[in-house]
This record gives sequence, C-alpha cells and structure tokens, in this order.
Amino acid sequence: MSVSRERAAELLTHNLRRLTAASHTPLTVIADRAGIDRRELFAVLAGEQDVDLDWLYQLADGLGVPASELLREPDE
Repeated sequence: MSVSRERAAELLTHNLRRLTAASHTPLTVIADRAGIDRRELFAVLAGEQDVDLDWLYQLADGLGVPASELLREPDE
C-alpha cells in the first residue's frame, strides 16, 4: 500500500495527538524524551517541515511505541 506524503503527515499528526492524549503526556515532554527539538516537532505537526525515518524512530522511542504506530490508519 502506498501512502502519499500528505497522508503520512496527517497520520503522524493524528496518531501523535492520539497517543499523547491517551498517556496524558504533553508534546513538549515527548519531544524531550525523544531528543527532538520542540520547535521542530511543532513545525512537523504544522506541516512546515518534513522528517526522515531516523526522526520517526526517535519520536517512537520517546513515546514508547513501535514506529509503525505513528503511521497507522485510524480504526474504523
């Protein structure tokens, strides 16, 4: 299955917000845990910056989830 860049960005934003809400953990704390600059994280969520796989793995590690969870389609 091929996912467009725009859809991947939507999924990342959706899943990141879902995971942080479920854990009651602010995005700033997740960024710190992942070793990601907070401004960079918010730029990615705003669609102003692209990321690479290393960045996704860092973010997933900060969340304590597999990287695939960040690009998972929502359950129907």
